[in-house]
Amino acid sequence: MKRMLRGAAIGLAVAMSAQAAQAQSNLSLGIGGGAVVPTGSLADIGKTGWNATLSARLKPAPSPIGFQLDGFYNRFAFDGIDGHTSILGASANALFALPGVVAHPYLIGGLGVYNMKATVGDVSGSDTKFGLNGGLGVDVGVGPARLYAEGRLHAIMKGTVDSQSLEETTAYMVPLTVGLRWALR
Repeated sequence: MKRMLRGAAIGLAVAMSAQAAQAQSNLSLGIGGGAVVPTGSLADIGKTGWNATLSARLKPAPSPIGFQLDGFYNRFAFDGIDGHTSILGASANALFALPGVVAHPYLIGGLGVYNMKATVGDVSGSDTKFGLNGGLGVDVGVGPARLYAEGRLHAIMKGTVDSQSLEETTAYMVPLTVGLRWALR
């Protein structure tokens, strides 16, 4: 009798945990936007601009480690010149989620590809570069939809020209993004 009760209790626990794990989706999609701040040599020519981001995140519920793909668009106006720089890019990132109940902080970083296009009047030119990014964020809320806020530093290798030496140098930008993330069921 004890074995049968123990077996029933274990079976019930396994069924309930499987149902709970299934309810916590591993895949989520996000959309966000905000400000993007050029820094370093990029700040010499550009003013604070705006960004738009789409993301797909895969993170198993019991694990703190996940993976996130981002597509983004950033736009800066030139400082003192009628024109702008736009950056269309994508990044593949590792994610480390810290424990939380309603607020879920995370660290994120990875590799990216950046198509940078400068436009002055009717003249434009573009180039594609590789880079790195890293930052931190927080998901806030419970249930399938969550508000998120994050800041990252993107370093685009040979992404700008130093105004003093006229040599290619790393371009830095900091997008500050706020958005919504939905778990897929």
